[in-house]
Amino acid sequence: MIGEVIESKTSEFVVEAREYDVVPCYGSFVKVIDGDRIVYGIVSGAYTGSIDNNTRAKAFFKSIEELKREQPQIFSLLRTEFNCVVAGYSEKDIFNPYYPPAHPRLHLSVEKASDDEIIKATEGFGYLSKTINYQAGDSDELTAAALRNAAFLRDKPREYVVSAGRELLKMLSYDTGRLKNIIDRVGMR
Repeated sequence: MIGEVIESKTSEFVVEAREYDVVPCYGSFVKVIDGDRIVYGIVSGAYTGSIDNNTRAKAFFKSIEELKREQPQIFSLLRTEFNCVVAGYSEKDIFNPYYPPAHPRLHLSVEKASDDEIIKATEGFGYLSKTINYQAGDSDELTAAALRNAAFLRDKPREYVVSAGRELLKMLSYDTGRLKNIIDRVGMR
């Protein structure tokens, strides 16, 4: 378990990380098991700060090692939250690239999705419509990160990115400049 759902909507959910300094990578895939349904999310941002919303963390100008040795208690006063865009869900071993019938319930455990689960969830390109239409951040950056994470699990990542690029071009109403910007961020050289 890497965290727990603390906020949930149809299209996204917020997770409090179990440990303040352990958070999944931007654009990586996570899952929430909700009974017979597994909801998959793509990490779309993270925040670390004080557990008290009225107080900010204070700079000590020391290394992490020094702080852990000299003032270990300060780390118990920090928390990390990360946001996830819902990419789809699985029921009866069938992946559905659209929102689940109900949003994930609060206080459910969140785990990293396995490589096999990510491959299955990204066989089609429906997840890219969720990232490209993401309103709360840089949708192009999120799309590139999710595509990069999905592509590098493939035997032929370049072919996967080319196929995804064709689908993205349609989703972007043939905006080739924006597509080029996304594909450049994927980092396939």
